Amino acid sequence: MAFFQRKVPCPYCYNEIAPTALAVRCSGRAAPGKARCTEAPDSARIQFFSDGTPVLPVIVGPDRKQVLSRSEATCPDCGAVSAIRVCPDCHSRMPRSFDADSPLFGLVGVRGSGKTVMLAVLQKELYSTIARRFDASIDSPGGKTGLAGELEAFLRGMEDSSNGMLPAQTAAHTSGMTIPAVFEWRFAKKSLGGKLTRDASTLFSFYDSAGEDLATEDRALGQHYLAATSGVILLLDPFGFPGNRERALGSGVNPESLTTSPETVLRALTTVLQTAEKTKKNKKIKQPVAVVVSKIDAFFDDIPDDHPMRRPSSKLRYFDDTESLTIHDHVAAMIEQWGGDGLLRMLDSNYEKYRLFGASALGAEPSYQNLKVNARGVLPHRVGEPLLWLMADRGFLPKEG
Repeated sequence: MAFFQRKVPCPYCYNEIAPTALAVRCSGRAAPGKARCTEAPDSARIQFFSDGTPVLPVIVGPDRKQVLSRSEATCPDCGAVSAIRVCPDCHSRMPRSFDADSPLFGLVGVRGSGKTVMLAVLQKELYSTIARRFDASIDSPGGKTGLAGELEAFLRGMEDSSNGMLPAQTAAHTSGMTIPAVFEWRFAKKSLGGKLTRDASTLFSFYDSAGEDLATEDRALGQHYLAATSGVILLLDPFGFPGNRERALGSGVNPESLTTSPETVLRALTTVLQTAEKTKKNKKIKQPVAVVVSKIDAFFDDIPDDHPMRRPSSKLRYFDDTESLTIHDHVAAMIEQWGGDGLLRMLDSNYEKYRLFGASALGAEPSYQNLKVNARGVLPHRVGEPLLWLMADRGFLPKEG
């Protein structure tokens, strides 16, 4: 039937699947007189994520092929009726809110740009500050497995009051992929006038790739998840620009983290997105890209005290587009001053929609030599703004300005 044809990427494996035709995992609640199905490692989970955790089987039909359903199915072995929907490919459990409008976001950047630190802090901000700001329920439907669990452990290490340490560099995956961090956002969507309209929910996921995976166009093209994204957050290390190199070395930044320029990563990302969208000659990429200068706290002395970029994120329940554009213009001027005018031209020439941001996951410079967090602790600054811009651009969050 026609409604089975619309496919969207699975938030876990990024393969395209139909939300109305999902596999179903046995619930284990056997019918009277029948033996309960037993748990065993799932070959699909092993193949995709190297995850051998024992689970109940996926329901199959008389032909031993997976039963695909919009809602539920009956296990032929134990008679259990189950509504536990899973991806037909990777067998990850699909939350009830999974539908054709569940966005996938990629967070990419060069080695040393702070992607993992940013994701770890963003995850906490989603559960706390951002959830309170929008009066939303934000949760990880897959629990603290895979990347979500790793990020939580990294954050605990950074917040250790006696010995806060930064996580090691993300290694390139040689077998299987890490289970992405998947989030479910539910809230009562209101108009800007404050009138209650309707309950809204969405599902979105992040994947953390190694910086080396974006160092060349060939390696970037091998990043399966980037071809499935609805929006990308590109993290730029300000120390990677020519005008800041000496400052970086003087601060103890590892020279190896400065070998791949911001322009190189943007060029690789552009190739991937053009290939995925089949962008025609002389046309621009439609997918929105949030370009974030990380570690912006290291450059606060170059930003006026009363500038919006120095202020914390708004507590209002909408995305302030006017403020965001003011920050965009200032970040563009800083990048140009640092010798990154080529990057700005590349963005203008290849993207229909992009926005520049300045953010800091730590809020104060760490010791780059021994990877220790500043004694002031973890003080995130505007880390949620790029994601909120992407969500507002999709119409999920209200926008003003």
